[in-house]
Amino acid sequence: MPQSVNRAVAAVLLAVTLVVGGALPAVTQDPTSEALAPPSLATAASGLSAIAFERVADPTAVETATLQPAGVKLPRCEIEDVRTRYQKVKHWRRTLLDTRLKLRRAYRPWDIVSVSRAGIAGRGQVRKIVIKDLRALADAARKAGKPLAVRSSYRSYDYQKALFASYVSTYGYDHALRFSARAGHSEHQLGTTIDFSVGPGVPLSTTFGESPSGKWLARNGWKYGFIMSYPKGKRSVSCYSYEPWHWRYVGPALAKRIHDSGQVPRRYLYTHFETAP
Repeated sequence: MPQSVNRAVAAVLLAVTLVVGGALPAVTQDPTSEALAPPSLATAASGLSAIAFERVADPTAVETATLQPAGVKLPRCEIEDVRTRYQKVKHWRRTLLDTRLKLRRAYRPWDIVSVSRAGIAGRGQVRKIVIKDLRALADAARKAGKPLAVRSSYRSYDYQKALFASYVSTYGYDHALRFSARAGHSEHQLGTTIDFSVGPGVPLSTTFGESPSGKWLARNGWKYGFIMSYPKGKRSVSCYSYEPWHWRYVGPALAKRIHDSGQVPRRYLYTHFETAP
């Protein structure tokens, strides 16, 4: 057999050996598609791996899965002011906010509209990209006999600053930190977060989680792109006390990933976005 043929055969055998033996990592793709009233002071107190997405210019575009380095450690819930990695409005799904990470004061979505466009009770504003799935969520809840209403939604940096100051004045700084975010640290500034209640004007309370509407939302919210940011008994991970009313819209694809992972949203977003390569 000619020497050149021997070299070609050897090269093919080596490639097959490496792939079968696992020496070469398999590259896979996992495409996804995406289609003001604050809480009362009295009830607010009761509220006392793997895969990452590559950066894309359009946040609604198909995203590609990449491997995330192992050993990513979630920081403690320290009170700091560190700029979150994803500061642009178009990166709304990836942006992580907690007691450490914050948005700039000038961050303001350009497509804020009334929640009334979704045919849901209550008042407030959200980004236009939320409306379609919010309408579907509200319709499904209504048909199930578990109606929902919007208690609070988009809040600007300055609004959140005034709100937090009012809590500090009433409850003290340390206590306010347990259930309220400082300005720049609130998910409400993203324009994709909603505080739900069972009806217009109903105060926010942890009892919402035990109500028929709250239980329905906990089971089905992710199907419409919404995730509960602060689950029960997870304050050391989420940084805030249990808030069954607080739901952030990230789109159905990402919401399903977070739901299926069983992780608190903060941990998932930190691992797969904030610290991704």
